[in-house]
Amino acid sequence: MVLCVSLVVFPAFAESFTLKIYGNANLDSIIDEKDIDYINEIIKGGQLRTAFSDVNGDGKVDEQDIKLVERIISGTEENLTLIDSANRTVTVKYPIKSLVSLNQHSAECIKILGEEGKIIGVEQYVADKKDFFPDLSKLPVVKSGSNCDFEKILSMKPDVAIAYGWNGASFVAIEYAKSLEPHVTVIGLNLYQPKNISQEMAQLGYLMGKPKEAYDFISFYETYLKKIAERVSEIPDEKKVRVYLEQNKDFAAASNGSALNDMCFIAGGNNIGLGLAGSSPTVDPEWVIKENPEVIVKTANHGNKYMGYEKDNATDAKELRASIINRTGWQNIKAVKDDRVFMLSDSNAGKPSFFIGVAYLAKFFYPEQFKDLDPEGIHQEYLTRFQRLDYDLKERGVFAYPRPA
Repeated sequence: MVLCVSLVVFPAFAESFTLKIYGNANLDSIIDEKDIDYINEIIKGGQLRTAFSDVNGDGKVDEQDIKLVERIISGTEENLTLIDSANRTVTVKYPIKSLVSLNQHSAECIKILGEEGKIIGVEQYVADKKDFFPDLSKLPVVKSGSNCDFEKILSMKPDVAIAYGWNGASFVAIEYAKSLEPHVTVIGLNLYQPKNISQEMAQLGYLMGKPKEAYDFISFYETYLKKIAERVSEIPDEKKVRVYLEQNKDFAAASNGSALNDMCFIAGGNNIGLGLAGSSPTVDPEWVIKENPEVIVKTANHGNKYMGYEKDNATDAKELRASIINRTGWQNIKAVKDDRVFMLSDSNAGKPSFFIGVAYLAKFFYPEQFKDLDPEGIHQEYLTRFQRLDYDLKERGVFAYPRPA
């Protein structure tokens, strides 16, 4: 069964991130009456001004800032200013009536908020994922791979374009802003790195006028992550399983800076590639043999070929797993000997639904400690409750192979 947890904000939640929106005067994770109290204390001289206390950016903290915070809380603000994932200060005219989603993650998160009706253009990945994006996949495509059709976007006249802030190679939002602003406001939100998703999701919630829905989702997945982390904390470091993580490309390990590494850490794995240079370094097969990991996990999707929402059987995932087991010399690796080689769909790795991947990893790593953890149940709740999809995981999709008991 699914872990029995209450879907409420756990005690440490308010401490988990700082909401990077002007108006969050006390630097916690939400804009509320406490920020009004804090600004009052600044005015009286009882508190120092903070990065987000000068809401209107006029160089002083006064009653005008209090009025703006009140409008943010009531949802009647005319402008919202934030620090995006490219570390840009962006002011957005409010409310947003239309937007183009230039990365799949923002499309997924906007669906969570129930605001997908405001999206008028998408990237090719969304158009290709008809099972997951049944409605959005029908919209005009304005970006394919790294090629963005700026002229098409400008002709559509959206209020906002949501792009990656940083994609590991460049500050995408900064580059896109050169071609789109001032006609279209560009906001950089990554929404795929586990350590930043809560903060970025909260920002998106305010931007779309749905902060409650954003915090409901954050509470949902952080509650499960907290339960997993509590059990992992009981495992001594010397007893944590040594894991080789391989990303979609063969022999592309996951190292520091990759979402898969962060997921492994949360699930209690000891990533053998952690010290390697780069977030996805190419490794020598002999190095893996020498390291002798106890568990091997490969993420897979490859354009719907092996796993994901479009697959209804595990034949291709089984063949991919066999190809890994049969690599020259790998039969001597402990993970292969012990039959602990797993495939994980990248539909739940490096995505807003990364927490589902974490649940699967926890089951792969520590099946006894997580007997009552049901990744598929968590996944189904996410699809039904937050994506509002009529999709039965017992009948469709391949997301882990072999499926954990």
